[in-house]
Amino acid sequence: MTDTGTIEARVRALIAGVARQDVASLSREADLVEALGVDSLQGLQILAGVEKHFDVRLPDDELVELRTIGRIVAIVERLQRGGPA
Repeated sequence: MTDTGTIEARVRALIAGVARQDVASLSREADLVEALGVDSLQGLQILAGVEKHFDVRLPDDELVELRTIGRIVAIVERLQRGGPA
């Protein structure tokens, strides 16, 4: 299992790579669509990167809620602990 800081750092790197913007100063609660202008295709690219990197399957019914760094980190942690998908 990966620690929270490492998960967050990787999620930020994935977002920065897809959005082509610096996200270092972005708060964990900032909406990625509002703060960075992430569109639906970019959102899917970010989530696919998260699934691949962390070897998790993000639940389809929760995808629309994954609009902040904090929310993405929390669900990755939950899935790595073996929580419900």
